[in-house]
Amino acid sequence: MPYKDDALSVEWVASDTALSRVVNGWDTRIGIDTEFQRTDTFYPIPGLYQVISGDRIFLIDPMKISRWQPLVELLEDPGVVKIMHACSEDLELMSHHLDAAPAAIFDTQLANAFQSRDFSTSYANLVLQQLDVALGKHQTRSNWLRRPLSEDQIRYAGEDVHYLPLLFECLSTRLRDLGRTEWFQEVMTDKGRFVSGDPESYYRSVKNAWKLDIPQLNVLQCLCAWRERKAMSEDVPRSRVVWDEHLYGFAKIPRLSHEDVRGVLPRPVARKYTEQLLEQHRMGAGNEKALELPTRPLTQGQGAITKTLRGVARELAEQLEFAQELIARKREVEACVRHYFATGQLSPAYLGWRAPLLADEFNRLLQNLR
Repeated sequence: MPYKDDALSVEWVASDTALSRVVNGWDTRIGIDTEFQRTDTFYPIPGLYQVISGDRIFLIDPMKISRWQPLVELLEDPGVVKIMHACSEDLELMSHHLDAAPAAIFDTQLANAFQSRDFSTSYANLVLQQLDVALGKHQTRSNWLRRPLSEDQIRYAGEDVHYLPLLFECLSTRLRDLGRTEWFQEVMTDKGRFVSGDPESYYRSVKNAWKLDIPQLNVLQCLCAWRERKAMSEDVPRSRVVWDEHLYGFAKIPRLSHEDVRGVLPRPVARKYTEQLLEQHRMGAGNEKALELPTRPLTQGQGAITKTLRGVARELAEQLEFAQELIARKREVEACVRHYFATGQLSPAYLGWRAPLLADEFNRLLQNLR
């Protein structure tokens, strides 16, 4: 292999038999990363899986393998620790490509956030900070579906898992010393899983959806669910079907016509989807089901208390010297305020590990404003 290291050997895995053989020899702690492309598709296309186990790196070629069960079983084995960095996109790929839900994940980016003010440290920066190793220029714009891979691509792929076990040792030791292992594990339970979006609920994320009345929301919900399923079935980005803003505009029209659609959409798109859009619009207009309403903007008073609560959380994060995003993200604090005004209790996000840190102060500040 072009990628070499004095302490490591590298194996290219390009057959079902080879995959089964190497997986059976892996340790109970591995580092794993993926390379993929997602420019013209709804779903990511796998280009490479990289694994480090002990002193060996394995580069697994998805184009040559059809029987993935040995890898799936290992990924889902809670007795095998999977060390990853910024794992969300990797988990999505594994869910779609392998139908796998990995267990026992240790995300080095998240672990670092509990002991650093930087919430989203890159892998290269983390390796430099923790191990004093400067990585080479990364191949972030590479075509990982091309074969053969270039020497630079293979070097980059190897480097991306090479240092994961060492980072695990450094970060897990520091978490233990700080007494934050349980905090990290609680958050990892949530962050270490991929949950696919529900087409039926997408309408709630459309900009300004809260401004629509109930009949219009029923139309928007129907149009969005159709668009999501269409993008999935054709494996194209949402924008290749119909944009959110167009669906929102159609939902505001009482009786959508061919002219309405053709006056907004590009001609090829209108030609392909007009009849389906009209049908979905009619279906939505006839719905009378109760929908979960989109989130409305906060009132002026709620906005003010949100700002105060975020300030409290940020000050605490500074004192504890960890990333403020762990406890003071705007959308989470806003959700907490909404939940409190509706129920008189803090939202679930501010229970668990956060409760001893913030619950008393949050409750004190909120109780007089409900």
